[in-house]
Amino acid sequence: MKHINKILLLILLGLASHFATAQTGGGTVLVVVNGAKITSGQLNDWVNVAVSEGAKDSPELRQSIMNDLILREAVSQDAKKTGLLTSGNNAFKLKLAEQNAVLELWFAQYFKAHPLSEADVKADYDKQVALSKEPQNAKEYKLSQIVVSSESEANQVIAQLNKGTSFATLAQEKSLDKSSGSRGGIMGWVLPSQLVPPINDVVLNMTKGQFTLKPIQTSNGWHIVMVDDVKPFVLPSFDESKAGIAQALVQQRRQEAVGALMKTIKISQPGK
Repeated sequence: MKHINKILLLILLGLASHFATAQTGGGTVLVVVNGAKITSGQLNDWVNVAVSEGAKDSPELRQSIMNDLILREAVSQDAKKTGLLTSGNNAFKLKLAEQNAVLELWFAQYFKAHPLSEADVKADYDKQVALSKEPQNAKEYKLSQIVVSSESEANQVIAQLNKGTSFATLAQEKSLDKSSGSRGGIMGWVLPSQLVPPINDVVLNMTKGQFTLKPIQTSNGWHIVMVDDVKPFVLPSFDESKAGIAQALVQQRRQEAVGALMKTIKISQPGK
């Protein structure tokens, strides 16, 4: 699992002060932008992030990051001066970006504790070899999903779909599974046996373009599933498969992480 990227870290560090340059580290003042100090400590923070993602510490890297910090400080100052951060629904967008950043940091920590190895990918491929011999896996399905927290909300989503609202739009707006939701609900190609019950049985009776008219409950929530495409299953080689398998395992583990977390919380409604 790739570590949190530079842009995501910027969101988390910067939003607390409305995109002002994060005042971490301290150290020698390197430049002053309209009275705001950018220090060696701040520069080192960003260099450390870049190095952790594979960059090489060099004068060119440091100059590039310094230029970026100056630009961000200038934009931050201008945004405050013009009231951009509080106009329209921008304050909400900032809060949403911060929450999304925290969510991705949480997933990054989970994968640090539960790393995905090549052996895990090979083991899953071997399972697919065995599964490909089962009659139910004669076809594979390209699926999209929307996951919500209640049956009533799922029925509302289905009603919107029946009225012609885009599945992808609703997935982006409403799905609890942010990974597939950010892609319009797309889960990718799967065999029925790779799906959790009872979704695995439901898709066998679906054709291309159909979505479930009744929500499906699993431990992760209430699902509305759409069949984007169907084709005969032909098992590719391991080298051809491993990138897709790794991606699918990441999504699976993200769902497992969410499912485990949801079991630890208590949800109640006021007055009940």
